[in-house]
Order: sequence, then structure tokens, then C-alpha cells
Amino acid sequence: MERLSPLSYAFLAAEDADPAACLVIGSMAVIDGPMPSVEEVRDLVAERLPSVPRYTQRLEPSRFDLRAPGWVDVPDIDLSQHVTALAVPAPAGRTELAALTAELLSQRMDRSRPLWDITLCDGLPEGRWGLVMRVHHTLADGISGTGLYHVVFDSDGARDEPPPAPPRAAPGVTRQGLLRTVTSTARGALALGTAMWPTSSAGLLGPLDGNRRYAWVEVDIPSTTAVRHQLGVSLNDLVLAAIAGGLRELLLERGRQPDPHALRSLLPVSSRAPGTSGSPDNQVTLMLSLLPVEVADPLERVAAVHERVAALRASHEPEAGVAMQSLAGLLPFPLVKWGLRSIFSLPQQQVSTVTTNVPGPRSPLSCLGRPVRQLLPVVPIAERVQLGFAVLSYVDNLTFGITADAASSPDVEALADHIGASWEAVLDAAPVVG
Repeated sequence: MERLSPLSYAFLAAEDADPAACLVIGSMAVIDGPMPSVEEVRDLVAERLPSVPRYTQRLEPSRFDLRAPGWVDVPDIDLSQHVTALAVPAPAGRTELAALTAELLSQRMDRSRPLWDITLCDGLPEGRWGLVMRVHHTLADGISGTGLYHVVFDSDGARDEPPPAPPRAAPGVTRQGLLRTVTSTARGALALGTAMWPTSSAGLLGPLDGNRRYAWVEVDIPSTTAVRHQLGVSLNDLVLAAIAGGLRELLLERGRQPDPHALRSLLPVSSRAPGTSGSPDNQVTLMLSLLPVEVADPLERVAAVHERVAALRASHEPEAGVAMQSLAGLLPFPLVKWGLRSIFSLPQQQVSTVTTNVPGPRSPLSCLGRPVRQLLPVVPIAERVQLGFAVLSYVDNLTFGITADAASSPDVEALADHIGASWEAVLDAAPVVG
């Protein structure tokens, strides 16, 4: 029986510690009509589900909780519980679509069943329909979570393998490599230590009420090629700078000072080897970066993001996370469980938001012959983090999906507009060559 890693178990522990938390990741696919019947989609899923074996398993606790929960096969999955349908409330506009997405992604999953589901959504704007695909974070990370796409979608091109950029892996935990692993962890503890100071009181931390809001903004990737070349930055730098610019405007509108220590974001980093995007489980490490919300100039903000991320990589912060996970895997599970639940019982003040950037399909997708027009990503929020950002590419577009606590962040639509404006500000301000 394959058992949960400490990182994968942490997503269950976070839910157990906070009734308002729901650690489900997913996306809404917006598809041209006509909408197929739910029976047609169930038949498609039944045919292809064996290609992703983890989606045919459920979690089973060990006896007396002496070992981590493990995955066991479910011989006869009742697809009527996993593939369902509903209608978008009238008048079926952008607001209603966002509200439906937020509602579905805030509902916890039944842990006695395989931890995924699909919902057909009828009545989207412009005569379209949708598929909301949900996966519990303990089953998959952002990259492997897109494995559910291969169950319901066909691609115009070859199956996409996102180009991996994993950090240098920590040495295997063997007797020969243990000393080097301990050394890496010690170095990583020093690198991460300075990133664990509490953020300022101008941040966006606080209790969650259990309800969510959702908004999104879509931008064009090819238009950034010349700008990235001129500035010597990556697409991810532009993503983080746009989010920082949007959050700066949000803080100002709320009457808060966007000082240099206001907002720290958790940045998941893939630790996958090439060719392993389809393998289940969570294979990620992290970086923790203060977002330059204090910088008003859009180009200076991009430069600040680029310098900070480069400094974090130079300090081997991602590798430190891999090493620490390896050492956690050596501990007895009861100790891991106690440690995680103890951590989650305390109100954290170090991380203000989470920003995950996942390379999505580069070729157009279709479902039962109907073309997929948009993929709207969703990231969960927990641990007093009131705003989360999921960024997903699809062909030539990049979509920023924003998950917000409903009580504390009713202005999430305005934040999406600010992020879009911040993105465009960089393109407008960048020097034109030639």
C-alpha cells in the first residue's frame, strides 16, 4: 500500500484544524455548446479512468494511526457520485459563473470515496457550458492535478509535458547520504529562517468564514515576448509583479500602507523530474518572498521581483524544502501528525497569500468534440490566508484565478481588474526597441 507523504498528509491536517478550510484544487473549463448529457460524460470518464489509477483509489487510515493513511483500490466506483450536473443561476453572466465556481470549490470532499469529482454546468454566458474539475490537494499538486484533463479532454496536439524546472534534488535518504541531507537541511533552515518573520499589520491575514469569492482576469502571453527579452525577466516575474501591483492598489483602496513588509507570498516550486507530470502525489517545494507592493513604478516592480526570486534560488531555499521533506519522511507518523496539528492550531502570521503558477496545455482541448475556450484555475486558501492566486496558461493565454475569503475580501473583482491593469502597465512602460 502506498502511503501519504508528510506533505500530502499536511493538506488533510489543515482541513482537520480549521472547519472553514477546504483543500481542493481545480478549474472551470468554459466550453462551446451544445452541452452533452451527464450520461455521455460518465461514459467517457468510465472509459478513460483506468489511465489514471490514483483516481480509482480512496484513502484508508492505518490501524491505530501508527502509519500514514494509504491508498486502496475501489473496485466499483459509482460515477453518479463523481460526475454530476447543475445549472448556472440566472441571468448566467460572469458574476454568476464566478459565484458558482467559488461555491463548488469551497465544498469539502467525502474522504471515504476517491478524492475527485466533475460537475457539468449548464447555462454559461454566450450559450456555453462548463466543467468544474476538482481534486483534493492530498491526491495531487498543481501539475499532476491536470491529469484529470486527460480523462475528459482530447488535445489537438501531442499530450503536453510541461517543461519542468525542478530544484536540485536533495540527496537520497540513505546511510551514506544522511549526513549530506542533514547538512542541506541545516543550510535550508538558515535560508528560510529570515523569511519566517511575521508580516506587518498592513497585511491580509485573518480568520476565514468558510465561504469563498472568485474572480479572474485573462491576459495574452505572446505580447510579452519582446518585453521579457528587453527587461531580461521571465514570464513568472511578470506574473508576480502584476499580482504585487494589484495588491498594492487593493491596500491603498483599503486605506492601508503598502510597506515593504506588508505581504509575503508562498510560492510553490515543482520538484518533479522530467517526464513525471502525470505521476500522482505532491512533488513540490517552496519559496517565501515578500511582494514589492511598496514599489509604485511598474518596471521597477518587475525588477524587484526578478532580483528577489533570483536571490531566493541562489540561497537554495527550494532545495532546503526538499531536504526538509525528506527528513520528515524519516520520522514516525504519530510524531508527524502531532507536529502538523500543533502547527495548524496556532495562528500563523508569516504568509499573507499563496501564488501558484502552473504551465497548462499548450494545444487546444476539446470535450466530446466541443472546443474548450477557457480554463479558469482555482487555488484553495487556509491558515488565515484570505487571498490566493492560481495562474494557469492555456495555449496563448494566461489566466489569473483569485480565491478570496468572502467576509474579508468582497472586493475580489476589483482586485482582478487591478492585476490586469498592472500587467498592461508593464507592457505600456517597457521601452520599445527598433
